[in-house]
This record gives sequence, structure tokens and C-alpha cells, in this order.
Amino acid sequence: MEMETKVTVHDAMTSNVVTVDPKISVAEAALLMTNIKVGSLIVKSNSEPEGVITESDIIRKVVSKDILASEITIGEVMTKNIISINPGRELNEAARLMAKNSIRRLPVVNDGALVGILTSTDVMAVSPELTEILVENARIEENQVSYPTGERPVPGACEVCGNFEDYLDEIDGKYVCGECKEDLEGE
Repeated sequence: MEMETKVTVHDAMTSNVVTVDPKISVAEAALLMTNIKVGSLIVKSNSEPEGVITESDIIRKVVSKDILASEITIGEVMTKNIISINPGRELNEAARLMAKNSIRRLPVVNDGALVGILTSTDVMAVSPELTEILVENARIEENQVSYPTGERPVPGACEVCGNFEDYLDEIDGKYVCGECKEDLEGE
């Protein structure tokens, strides 16, 4: 008899989470994100996360409003009331939670304390079969955002090679990475 093994959030999460105090400036947060090559920071002043600041938050809430990043704190623009998950939950539950709420980063909290972060990239690395959930979320998000250039950046797994990319292009009804796009257009 074969025993089914469940993949948990703990199995896929990143334990070493970069956190920042809500009193630092957006400029400091952006520099930190650039230096350590991450797209978000968890905001906390105690053990429990208070919010998250993402590249998207900085663009939508600071840059697009022509606010000087050095004169505004991340506490003023961070996303509050964040959704989190327990490390013992199943990974497929986390993927559905991320898709349902259109988020790509999920803080992992155990007994009120931040213990990790789960990203859509982490989910893909550990459980590629959950790709469809994340790709469908990207399709839903695409229909909700209007971009002035007509181009819509869609994160997800390329439907040709399967690599996870931050930006996919739609070619003949498929979402593909830049490399596969060139191959398809070259035919």
C-alpha cells in the first residue's frame, strides 16, 4: 500500500525573510530591494507582520503620484491587512489562496510570529503541477488592468517551455516567455 505524501507550505517557503520597520522611507526600501534582488519586503515592528511593500506598491502609490520617495515612509504606502498562511497547510491550498486574492507573495505565520514567506516562484519550484492555478490567476489579472502601451505584463509559467517568468506575452492564445515568443514568431 502506497502512502500519499502532502507537500506543505513549510516544504516550499523561504525561511530567511527580509523585514523592515514601517518608519523607513520608500527610497530606503527600494534601495534594499534592489541590493538584495527581491520584489517585496515584509513590514513589521514586532514579531507579527503588519504589512508588505512591493515594487508594485512603490510604482502605484509613490512614483505614479510623483511623491518624493525619500519623504514618505513605507508604513504610509504598504499593503496592510495582509493575508498569511500557517506553515503546516498544504501547498495546493496556498496556491489557491494566492490565486483567489491575486497575490504572488504569502507571509507564513506560526502562532503570530513570521517564520517565512511563500512566493509563486517557490510554489512552482516545489510543485510544478500547481502551474495551472497560477497561470489562470495571471489571465484573470490581465483582464483587470489597463496598460497605456497595450502591453500587459503577465507573470506565470510559459505554456511552451514551462519556465516561470515575471512577464509573459500572449501569442496565438498561449502565454509564452520572451525566448519562446522569438521562436514562435520566427516560424
